[in-house]
Amino acid sequence: MKDIITIILSVSIFLFTSISLGQNTVQPEIFENTVGEWKGTLTYLDYQTQEPFTMPANLRIENGKNKYQFKLSLDYPKEPKANSTDKIKISKDGTKINKADVISNRKISEEKFEIVTEYSGKDNNKKAEIRVIYIIGKTQLIIRKEVKFENTENWILRNEYNYKR
Repeated sequence: MKDIITIILSVSIFLFTSISLGQNTVQPEIFENTVGEWKGTLTYLDYQTQEPFTMPANLRIENGKNKYQFKLSLDYPKEPKANSTDKIKISKDGTKINKADVISNRKISEEKFEIVTEYSGKDNNKKAEIRVIYIIGKTQLIIRKEVKFENTENWILRNEYNYKR
């Protein structure tokens, strides 16, 4: 009887741990839906004016070197000198995206997922906690960056890419 109770407790702890950890991990397959062409906007907080500024932005996402990497080509039709490339790199254990900790991963509708990452860094040359939120759906992709500066309480919206296809 003691052995059965020990086994039940062990299995319960394992299942609880697996479920808890699963919410803070990401499988690369979730980003497979993002591969392709996207059209949309970039809205960012202009620190000089303290006002948001919106401009057209397009995105092409391709598979990278392996299943954990995706290549991003950012195109700004009205600001071609700002065109750039970037990548999304998921750690093999799924706990990090671009070296930032995955804080949550949840399904927000039948076809949309929200992934939140956080890391310590700098924004506008000030120390800050930085949060990146990915909202991934078949026809919509949002990548939002929020910043909380050192010794402050509030998160501010630094920028948001909002794409559709």
